[in-house]
Amino acid sequence: MKKLIVAAFCALMMAGTAFAKEKSDTTVVFTVNPVMTCQNCENKIKTNLRYEKGITNIQTSLKEQNVKVTYNPKKTNVSNLMKGFSKIGYEAKEVTGACQPAGKESCDKAGDSCCSGKDSKKESCSGKCH
Repeated sequence: MKKLIVAAFCALMMAGTAFAKEKSDTTVVFTVNPVMTCQNCENKIKTNLRYEKGITNIQTSLKEQNVKVTYNPKKTNVSNLMKGFSKIGYEAKEVTGACQPAGKESCDKAGDSCCSGKDSKKESCSGKCH
């Protein structure tokens, strides 16, 4: 019985640690050159970039021509991510002056300059321009 209680406590502690790590992650949006023209381009980026240290999620969009990378800032930074893109033949530039996802906060105001229209309801919209 004592082992069961200890095991349950350890499981809860590990789950709490995983949740805390997720909250500390940062998301940055990049545009790439050459531009992505097909699914193979997206796959090349996702497949190769995932090996960079600290990356927890990669989302690509042909329509918006951007790559959203979520990473642990304790393990890497934007400069290192850009170097990761260059290793696979892409020049990456950080998107600035646009609404970028910043954690899981929701928008403060529907009419916010960065969070307007259809984006105002997105969970990932921070309500701040970066």
